[in-house]
Order: sequence, then C-alpha cells, then structure tokens
Amino acid sequence: MAGKNGRVERNVEPEFNDPSSERIDAAAQRIVQGLPFSSVDPRCTELWFAGENRDLPEPKLQFLLDYWLKLKRTIGQIPGRKDIDVLELRQAIGNIMMLEPLDSGFDARYRVYGTGIIEYAHNDWTGRTVSDLARETGTPSALLYRACYLAVYRTGRPIYSEHVSASWLSPKAWRRLILPYDKRADGCDGFMVGNIPVEPQRIGEGAAERSLVYRSR
Repeated sequence: MAGKNGRVERNVEPEFNDPSSERIDAAAQRIVQGLPFSSVDPRCTELWFAGENRDLPEPKLQFLLDYWLKLKRTIGQIPGRKDIDVLELRQAIGNIMMLEPLDSGFDARYRVYGTGIIEYAHNDWTGRTVSDLARETGTPSALLYRACYLAVYRTGRPIYSEHVSASWLSPKAWRRLILPYDKRADGCDGFMVGNIPVEPQRIGEGAAERSLVYRSR
C-alpha cells in the first residue's frame, strides 16, 4: 500500500515483528529443549545446536565452526574475543557479524556487520541493535533472531539455522551460525555470527521451501 510520500509501504505485524520478552523467552526455551521451531516460525526450515557430530551445508560456516571448536579444545573452554584472530578468518570475513549481548541476552548490538551481508540486507546495522532492525524493517524473523541469540547466550552452545527471507530481500534464504565467546556464569560477552545469503532452486512443480536446493551467494 502507498504511503503519503508515494512509496510502497510494507505491512508490518507489530506483535510478531517486535516480540515481547515473554515470547522471546518461551521461544528460546523451545530451542534449548530441542523442539521444532517451525511451529513458531514456519519460515525457519532448519535450527539445531551445531557441533563436531554434524557437518554444516556451507563451507564458510563449517570453517567458522571448526575454527571455534579448535580454539575451544586448545584453551579448554569457550574462546574469548582476544583468542579470535581476525586475520585467520579471511576466507569468511565478509560474512561475519560480531554482536554484543544486551538485556541479559534478550537483545544484542551489532559491532561488526560484514560487507557481504550488507550487500544483500541493503543496510549496514553496525552500532544498532537487533530490536532496532526488527522495528525499522518489520522483518518477520525477529522472534527467530532474538530467540536464537538468547538460547546461545544461556547455553554457550553454537546454533545453526536456515530461514526463508522477508519478501523484499534479494536472497531467498539465509544460513546462519551463531558462536558465543567470553563465557561467564550468567551468559556470554559476545557472538561471532556467520551469515550466508542463498538462492533456492525449485525441485519440480510446487516444491516447498524445505525441499529447496540452495546455491550460495
């Protein structure tokens, strides 16, 4: 629908796109319990705790997970920010975001927003929060984002997810890996996130998002 300035405005569902703390908490608990997230957000096609027992479908994300796991084995605990050498992450650097948890993990602030992500997200959210992004874009995946960060914050475990994009973004889906760093008693001090835009290719007539073959951008 057109606004006063003549531009087409997206319909926003305030309750869904700016979820309450109660909804975020309930969704995070569902993730921690290993329950399917698709019943909460049907755009989410994959969501699970990542580790050595399961390979990731994206080479860059697998590289980041292997790097994090190696650091964890070497130092005997979840890596700290000081343990992460950016020069060693060159092959994935454009797809990396770094976030600082806020409000006991219920929100987070983007400290680094990779250039490869900016290209497809059409905005640089460095210095802004995940809740800012939700309110200003009306993204239908706000609950997914914030629940995943809260679950990682509370457990100290990496999470891998895939979800179908909002209709106004050029990639049709995103593959994402959230890695915590600087673990402390009640959470962690940061997240290193790999985010890969992907383009689905349909398999036959009427194939659903779950049966898509993804091509990385």
